[in-house]
Amino acid sequence: SARVSSGPWLSLSSKGCECVVSGKVRGQRAQGMKFRDGYMIHSGNPTKHYIDQASRHVYMRAGIVGVTVKIMLPYDPTGKAGAKIPQPDFVQVYEPKEDLTA
Repeated sequence: SARVSSGPWLSLSSKGCECVVSGKVRGQRAQGMKFRDGYMIHSGNPTKHYIDQASRHVYMRAGIVGVTVKIMLPYDPTGKAGAKIPQPDFVQVYEPKEDLTA
């Protein structure tokens, strides 16, 4: 097993992250290894706003290794540090109003 996944990956501004390394990493046969931490959505329209993704190819002597990194951004009403649109399953519960019939 790889020792890469033992450290803290999440920063204070992200909700979750996922790193996928695929190719000839530890032997002659190619395989994919996933390292995940935190909360990550994978489907639906919010993935267009909340997921930031990048992938690169690393050319090594044994072959090509692909690295894909996904970071889930938090909700930010201003849109500077995260997604401007709230998630559709977010429910805000308000405190009940005081009864005025006393």
